Amino acid sequence: MKNLSLLMLLWGSINLLGACNNQQQPNKQAADARADDSTHEAKLQDSVHYELIHDTDSIPGNINDGVASQLKAPIKALAAFYAAMGGSGCDGETCKLTTALGLGKQGSDAHKKLIQDYFPDDKVAKTVVAQDCYLRPSGASTFSDYDYLNITEYGDTLRVDYKLLQYNQGTEKWTEGPDMYILKDNVFQKIKRNLWTFAEN
Repeated sequence: MKNLSLLMLLWGSINLLGACNNQQQPNKQAADARADDSTHEAKLQDSVHYELIHDTDSIPGNINDGVASQLKAPIKALAAFYAAMGGSGCDGETCKLTTALGLGKQGSDAHKKLIQDYFPDDKVAKTVVAQDCYLRPSGASTFSDYDYLNITEYGDTLRVDYKLLQYNQGTEKWTEGPDMYILKDNVFQKIKRNLWTFAEN
């Protein structure tokens, strides 16, 4: 009988210890979550915002020449890629964003090389480069134009916010960000992108 009582007492102690451990685990997870939140907040505070095209009452939005002309190389490459995926007041040979980036004509060697250098394995990048970054003129029966285009840099993570009008013979379609990338060893890796999804297969 004493042995049975001792066993029951021991079993109860084990259950009590297990319950204590189970109660402590959520607190540890909550602490980890708070640590992650503080890291996230720090990244937000250290972010750099580039407004390349700001929205107006008409399409396309206005190019911010002062920002576009002063971008460091990786941000310039990302902007050049988006200048190849969507229009910015294009006239058949030039697009305003590409010109503001200092890359000359749409699809110039400088334009294509910048995209190739930073997006070497990206299927969409390869597609736009193969097409010489060509975009139909604004106001044609089929064309695209950005309402706005902004890039935000959080350390090695970059977010692209935009609203792009895609016009096709009287039908309007709007595509919006955000798209997300990681920059590693001067190469962009896509996390998420809403533009040109048809070219990714």
